[in-house]
Amino acid sequence: MTAVKLRIRDLVEGTYDGRSVSTLFGEVSEARILGTLIDIYVTDDENYMALTLDDGTETVRIKAWRQDVEKLKKFSKGDFIDVVGKVREYNEEIYLTPEVVSRVSPNKWVLRELELMRLYLQFGGPEMEEAKGEYKSEESESEPEEEPEVYGIGETEPGGDKREGEKEAEFEEELDLEDIEEFEVLGEDEVVETVLDLLKEAMTKETLIEKSGLDEIDVELALRELLDEGKIKKVGNDYRKINE
Repeated sequence: MTAVKLRIRDLVEGTYDGRSVSTLFGEVSEARILGTLIDIYVTDDENYMALTLDDGTETVRIKAWRQDVEKLKKFSKGDFIDVVGKVREYNEEIYLTPEVVSRVSPNKWVLRELELMRLYLQFGGPEMEEAKGEYKSEESESEPEEEPEVYGIGETEPGGDKREGEKEAEFEEELDLEDIEEFEVLGEDEVVETVLDLLKEAMTKETLIEKSGLDEIDVELALRELLDEGKIKKVGNDYRKINE
């Protein structure tokens, strides 16, 4: 599970060397970010599509060509999206090409914020503390200006105010504060071990997600790692642990 979770600002402000981007977390060639979809662009022939994500610290584009465009078609403005993508750069713009993309609930967004905050504290050091303080300050100052953009408000077509209310109501309805207060984020090794243990019996990815309680991307990344290491096999749509 090599995808590194980080804030968009840490990604786009890093230095790209042709293979990876230098960030506070080290060299990153595959990143995992979570943000709100604020803009969609697709060419007339549908051979190119780009989604713009905003996580409150910065924005980044997810770019797809040809067959990979299908990975992005199912999303709409205002969706919370979790993305694993390869880091690329063109004309001094750092962007991601999609590997795995999933729509998530507001709970997942809040949990990711808490998880990233915990990671910054674990890394320690003045730079991390300063970055954490700057992030919280910027988030607080920019919130009134960013809210319209995140929820699609400020567009010229009628009904904008109504959509804003609907999005806010949906967010409050889906947000479960008890889950957030008691959150526990499994480490990457724990995720892989959980998946491997469940695959003592054959099951599809969908069944694995349901039984493990893990999100789609965590399961996808764990399966990819276990297949690469030869610890599981895939027959049809089923995955199963290889007995030693």
